[in-house]
Amino acid sequence: MILIGRGAFIASLFFFGSAFADQVLVGLAWNTPQQLQKIEARVESVRYVARGIAFVQGDLRVLGDFRVLCLDRAEVEDDYYIADHIHWPLPEDVDLVYDGGGEWALLRVSQGSMSSLYGATHFFWPLPDKYSIDGWLGFSLPMPKAIQAASPVVAALIADADAARLKADVEALALKDPALGSVAGNIRSRFAVNPELLESTEYIRGQLAAVLGKQAVDLHSFSIGAQRVVSYTSRGGRDGQAPADTLAHNVIGTLQGTDPDAGYYIICAHYDATGVRTSGGWDWLHDPAPGADDNASGVALVLESARLLAGQRFPWSIRFIAWSGEELGLLGSQAYADIAGERDDKILGVFNFDMIGFNNLKQRLELVTNPGSRWMVEEMAAVAERYEIGLTIDVLEDGGARLSDHAPFWARGYDAILGIENYLPTDSRTYGVQEGIYRVNSQYHSTIDVPDSLNWELVRQTTQLAVATLAQYGLGEGLPNLAVFTGDLRGNRDDDLRIRVSNIGLGAVEDGFRVRVSHCALDSTGCEVVYDAQMASGLAPGSGADLDIPWQRYGEMVFLIEVDPDDTVGEASEVDNSAFQRVWLTPQSQIAIFPNPFRPSVDGFLYFSGVPLKAQVRVFAPSGELVWEATEDNSLQRRLNARANEVLWRGVNRLETNDLSAPLVGSGVYVYTIHSRDGELLVKDKIAVVR
Repeated sequence: MILIGRGAFIASLFFFGSAFADQVLVGLAWNTPQQLQKIEARVESVRYVARGIAFVQGDLRVLGDFRVLCLDRAEVEDDYYIADHIHWPLPEDVDLVYDGGGEWALLRVSQGSMSSLYGATHFFWPLPDKYSIDGWLGFSLPMPKAIQAASPVVAALIADADAARLKADVEALALKDPALGSVAGNIRSRFAVNPELLESTEYIRGQLAAVLGKQAVDLHSFSIGAQRVVSYTSRGGRDGQAPADTLAHNVIGTLQGTDPDAGYYIICAHYDATGVRTSGGWDWLHDPAPGADDNASGVALVLESARLLAGQRFPWSIRFIAWSGEELGLLGSQAYADIAGERDDKILGVFNFDMIGFNNLKQRLELVTNPGSRWMVEEMAAVAERYEIGLTIDVLEDGGARLSDHAPFWARGYDAILGIENYLPTDSRTYGVQEGIYRVNSQYHSTIDVPDSLNWELVRQTTQLAVATLAQYGLGEGLPNLAVFTGDLRGNRDDDLRIRVSNIGLGAVEDGFRVRVSHCALDSTGCEVVYDAQMASGLAPGSGADLDIPWQRYGEMVFLIEVDPDDTVGEASEVDNSAFQRVWLTPQSQIAIFPNPFRPSVDGFLYFSGVPLKAQVRVFAPSGELVWEATEDNSLQRRLNARANEVLWRGVNRLETNDLSAPLVGSGVYVYTIHSRDGELLVKDKIAVVR
């Protein structure tokens, strides 16, 4: 379907007789890398490339032999955004320029009206001013499928996945307790202090201990602030408040690997539930929230995966984790990820499952990833096909998808994915609902989310997928496959570059491999080698190596990472042995603030980059009044797409919020301070705000 935005159709009538220069955005069809490079050679600027379309600007008269898919003549004050999951109807100041078949779209927004996007779409990001074709070709062309053998051991494991056991787990976690008028997993998992009183917590711990051993199961307890608890436990004068020091508990079961230095995978789901779709008003003590689909279904997958994998031995460890506090703002997973980041845990990948059982129209699963974790979903899709599991896999790549427990791991630089039946369960206007792919979940975040509503075959097949993906690495037969992916390059705590190299094949790399890193111009040309070394040790299937190279230079940079550039390792595929990576490197020892001066309605965000873990940022008005504050690990910051060691300010003048309804501050010179988590003043300086 081709849709043309406001004024574009009229412009197209005289397109080839005029040149609109930079004020015209054109979408061109392409089929081969050669065609794409030909487009780049002809135009002033390539703005974006995706799924057979290139958005370009420049002297458009030279493009007469290319098929024009859309044409838009923007006003000077307009901005473009790529969006997923559009909510109809669009606001008046948001125009649809191009519809990518229901999966994505290009939107045009009047400057100063960006807040409209928050209600119009679930995910969005600005269209870049300049796009690197060479860099894009380096990591985004379809990778040929490597032929790998299906392991009889893995096939036997997933054949034992039992829908009856999965249903029994869901019922144990989600059924209402008639004696208490509440539900196991809510009152006890969230708001009770004594572990022995936690019915759902103890059920999960008992099931894991039965297959992994009692000594292999731990509770990771964390505190819930009094303000959070009160907002969820008090309504209409009812007696339901919890003390300020209330604890919640993550349950962790560990299957130890043979190599203690190999790191570990996480397979996880949250076991708390909520009975409303708003941030307040739910009385957990009196209104039950069974949470069968959200998310006893995911916890059942974790428990069944532990049962099936417990008898196997892998080179790396697996942690089976049930999170609490997800519905309160990802509290359990964030607490764990923060500690793991501080310890520099070697987490190889996080498989998070949240709502996997409601859809009864199609055996379909969405896998949500960011660029650095793309290898995980690609392997899962290959496994689903290799073992004929029967699932239709849809991949959604977006680093802004932060509404479940994978997000805190992204923020700490770990690879993670989300498996979910439908990312927008209640929106009847989405493409998937309109096409009959899934139906609206009227039971989502309600008191009627009960076990009888679930598709148990979908839960079983999703469990098979999780088990087969992990088991395939350790038990499968085939060749190794060294790979680097865009998003895997980042800074470490010493201001050096850290590169993750993964073996996503089924065989081990026995004799080591070579890694070469080149520093390139921003257009991915003129690359100069800055690191070239032979790794002495190999990599087990499914494992990865973190390589730290001295750098300590900062700003926006492009690197070309090459693994095994001489092709000395016999691999299933060598297409993914190199990747271009564009990064903004900011030293952890040096805090950077940009842009300054800050124009809220134009720039969108003021970036506090290089902020230490859990540091607090405050902004004061010229009068000395505190107008805004936020912490580095705040869950709202993650939803705004803030990275680790980064805080974003929209220019609002309301404390502890980036609420879209909050008014923007006026022009003037503001003072900001940054304090460490221990209260030490790190920075105090000025910001110029221009309205």
